[in-house]
Amino acid sequence: MAQWIPRYETLSRMEDSSLFLVRSRLKRFLDDYGPLTWPVDCFRLVDRIQRSGRIRLDVLVSSAFSQKFDAVAEYSPEIDRYLLIMKDAPPDWRSRSAWRRCNFTVAHELGHIFLGHLAIPDGCKPKSFIDREDAEADEFASRLLMPEELILSASFPSRSEMAAAFLVSEQACFHRLNNLRRLDRLSQPPAVCPECGNRKISPCASWCRMCGASLGRVIPEKIAVMMCLPLPPRCPVCGSEAGSPEDECADCGYPRNNPCLAEYDQPRHLNPPDARFCEICGADTLYAVLAKDPGITRDMPLHQLFNG
Repeated sequence: MAQWIPRYETLSRMEDSSLFLVRSRLKRFLDDYGPLTWPVDCFRLVDRIQRSGRIRLDVLVSSAFSQKFDAVAEYSPEIDRYLLIMKDAPPDWRSRSAWRRCNFTVAHELGHIFLGHLAIPDGCKPKSFIDREDAEADEFASRLLMPEELILSASFPSRSEMAAAFLVSEQACFHRLNNLRRLDRLSQPPAVCPECGNRKISPCASWCRMCGASLGRVIPEKIAVMMCLPLPPRCPVCGSEAGSPEDECADCGYPRNNPCLAEYDQPRHLNPPDARFCEICGADTLYAVLAKDPGITRDMPLHQLFNG
């Protein structure tokens, strides 16, 4: 596969001032609202922005919008307040391509807000000015959702798998890779464990989640910890739907992000719910311990696993 298709590349058409604006404002955004784990759920990110109180942001969520509408942002200078109007995402939105497109659109609208585009109404701008701001907002969203260092450290057998990994549309993946001039990243063969043949391997994994074998690739720690795959809708231990997917299960106390049980002085990484070994450091995971002794959820507080 070619590394890029020139006619679809847009970065070279953007002015240096636009690229500097995107880089500087995105850095400030990540400093203010980070740290983030990838893939970025913009629906939850909007909640974080609201709770921070750094800007005055109202959110209108509705399921009554047309299929062509994803999100739009407005600004009221009289009261110094932003309004973000967006669709009401269903619980299974991560598995649906149209909703992953909406995730990118929300990031695009956040770009308009944090790049300062909304201070002047569109009706007062020439079309060339509006087009430039849309390109800047697209670049803001692309860099936020698909960081270059993550893309270039991973391999994806298809565009659809990359889109699912970063919670964006396939079109957004293509444009991001094409702008980076790295379409060849989609031609990499899928990773396979040399010991057990497991193909369920996260993009930034160094170890097999099933047998703990080394995959023969070293992912820098700062890159590997950025990637956290979507959490399951049900607790993988007891099957309960109770509680928030970001928290411990309300019924059995299992942390749904399946942390590894590394040594006490080492960082503990988040893993897919069925991982028996940490994909980043190779240590046993909490799921593996519970699978060996299911009674541990009833007889022993889970926090003792981390302190013992």
